[in-house]
Amino acid sequence: MVGESGKQFTTDWYVRAFDRLYPIIYSHRSVEQARREVDFAARVLSLKREDTVLDLCCGAARHLTHLKRKCEHIVGLDYSWFLLQEARKHLCVRIPLVRGDMRQIPFARCFDVVCNFFTSFGYFMSDEENARVLAEINRVLRSVGRFFIDYVNSDYVMNSLVPESKRRSGAFEVVETRWIEDGRVNKRIEVYQKGRLYETLTESVRLYSPREFQNILETQGLQIKEFYGDYDGSPLSPAKPRMIVVGRKR
Repeated sequence: MVGESGKQFTTDWYVRAFDRLYPIIYSHRSVEQARREVDFAARVLSLKREDTVLDLCCGAARHLTHLKRKCEHIVGLDYSWFLLQEARKHLCVRIPLVRGDMRQIPFARCFDVVCNFFTSFGYFMSDEENARVLAEINRVLRSVGRFFIDYVNSDYVMNSLVPESKRRSGAFEVVETRWIEDGRVNKRIEVYQKGRLYETLTESVRLYSPREFQNILETQGLQIKEFYGDYDGSPLSPAKPRMIVVGRKR
């Protein structure tokens, strides 16, 4: 897809983005960092040992590793076959891992909690498809189920977007170009090896304001208990990088 700016991204970018280069591009997102995030989520969710938890878009199990310390019954779901294989390598305990699409979660109403970490929402081009993800979260939650969604703060992104950055990750150089267009934050990622272009990937995420996000959640039967601006528990504001939403099934 080509926007008005002339910059390109593919509408199904998520099909290729979470493959073998993902751990290289996001090598700075560590398992140790995820410990703090899970500790915070467990606290605001009042997570109990007996809770059954779904880590929706679990990736390579950064958060699953720590969730297992909190609860006995954990399931990870992700669309990426590659990241699920990486998750299996990294997990020191046996946790069910399922390949699936978050628009069609292959479970019935069996979870006390659904967690969705690290901006794993807003991927799809239509609000209807994104709303379908929330409808599925509602559907698989038990009657008093809770949810935790860690999403990007649209105000912060618009105020602090870095148009281009370069960094090294092992033997690779990663060049990222970012722009905002049509209510989405987009990124083109060029990966170089020994000075030659190795691969180009794109990402595109819908930017929801707090009011828009609250509306789409409530429309799908999910009630917000609290907004947070970061994992330190600070309130949501334009100066904070995250929009963390905690709530329950209505």
